[in-house]
Amino acid sequence: MKRAVLIGAIILLALVAVACAPAPTATPVPTPVPPTKAPPPPTAVPPTAVPPTAVPATKPPAPTTAPPTAVPAPALPDLKGRALKVGSDTTYPPFESVDKDKNIVGFDVDLVMEICKKINCKATFVTADFDGLLIAVNSKTYDMSISGWTITEERGKAVDFGLAYMTNSQVLLVRVDETVVKEAEDLKKPDVIVAVQLGTTNSITAKKLVADANKQVKEFQDFPAAVQALINKQANAVVIDTFAASALLDENKGKIKLSGKQFGDEYLGMVFRKGDKELVDAFNAGLKAVFKDGTWGKLCNKWWQGIEPKPDCAGKGLEILGK
Repeated sequence: MKRAVLIGAIILLALVAVACAPAPTATPVPTPVPPTKAPPPPTAVPPTAVPPTAVPATKPPAPTTAPPTAVPAPALPDLKGRALKVGSDTTYPPFESVDKDKNIVGFDVDLVMEICKKINCKATFVTADFDGLLIAVNSKTYDMSISGWTITEERGKAVDFGLAYMTNSQVLLVRVDETVVKEAEDLKKPDVIVAVQLGTTNSITAKKLVADANKQVKEFQDFPAAVQALINKQANAVVIDTFAASALLDENKGKIKLSGKQFGDEYLGMVFRKGDKELVDAFNAGLKAVFKDGTWGKLCNKWWQGIEPKPDCAGKGLEILGK
């Protein structure tokens, strides 16, 4: 009986276990998908012609030019306040003369003073005879001379010249009633007497122009004396530097006149002791400076104002001094 009950219980448990087990999952059968028709190829769209856009030509940029850098002028020599004695024949207006107040004045005087402002020197002018000045400079009586000196090779053997500070030529002065002398060629006539200043290039020129220098040329200590001899009929003509004639003509209006053409091609220069390179170089530099800054031209117009003949106050012929 117990055995039958046990067997029944086992059978019951087995049935329960089978009932409780999950039912097997059916494997899904794939549903056939009909083939998809491939889409037609895209319709080719003809390209639209796009007109090219005109690009304005770009002007290449102008090259940038840097402004020129100013080159500083070389420093002028510095004479450190050096005192200079300047010998001059002060009977030669408008270059140098003595005014009513006993002051030595003139173009040469002002020119040296302006140069000294540039190179730091102090000039004192001293009156001296023209014919002894070269010796006086070399013997150290004077440091230099400016006195309408014409630059010549012969003088250059004895002294040193600075740069030319004025062009020059020569002319004839005659009395207003003179009929014999009209041109330089007339000085060859044996009866003609010519007055000049001693020691000048005018004296040298006159001796070459006349037929007999010993008889026809009279030398005087200065040009005012030579002109006075002309007025007094002791001479027929005076040979003189063109721009020195101006003041004498102005002082003796109605008594003397110019005759003929200018002749000769000369230059005026300052005189220094032979070998004094320091002073020559300093004055050359100072002269260039006053020429370049316009001072030279102003002095020229000042001293030849209203009188003729007059130098070219723009400095024609003095290109060596620069602009």
